[in-house]
Amino acid sequence: MSPRDLRKAIGGWAWFSVTAGGLGHLWPASGTWGSLPPALLFMGMAWWGAPLGLHAVAQVLVCVLASVACVRHGAKVEAATGRKDPGVVVIDEVAGMALTLALVVGLVVARHGPGQAVMPTSLGLALAAVGFFWFRVMDVIKPPPARGLQALPGGMGVLVDDLVVAPYAALAVVASIELWVSLQPVG
Repeated sequence: MSPRDLRKAIGGWAWFSVTAGGLGHLWPASGTWGSLPPALLFMGMAWWGAPLGLHAVAQVLVCVLASVACVRHGAKVEAATGRKDPGVVVIDEVAGMALTLALVVGLVVARHGPGQAVMPTSLGLALAAVGFFWFRVMDVIKPPPARGLQALPGGMGVLVDDLVVAPYAALAVVASIELWVSLQPVG
């Protein structure tokens, strides 16, 4: 279905919401494009020296807003396209990636303490890039129980699997960063 036809079928705001501003129409791998906004937000905030707490709050806010949009409008897209969890809906990836990054910040703080109130830019960029990688991997392989949750009706079925893979991805991010740090030469 073309972007114009989908927009006409479900309404402009619903289209903008579920496609993350049209990213859902980009190919290949629309889900990868949909995962970018939270990662870019995280990188931008790291670049500008945002406090750790602000990183977490921003990602949680993105996750909540994206989740609401997915639940509210996901069923409309399924009805318009005649497909369960159509690829054009990428707001679920926005929500899942944002949750991954919020959990990463929480895990880093839990593991190492709040330390500095501001995350070093290099760490923020690394966390966003590694988080993006691991979220995409987990979203593709869908560890249990994610795959089975796609059977939920409407927007919930579109969304919940992405939220369920977020903790897997966050743990993989922290483990990857810890492994990388442990392999660095001392002194």
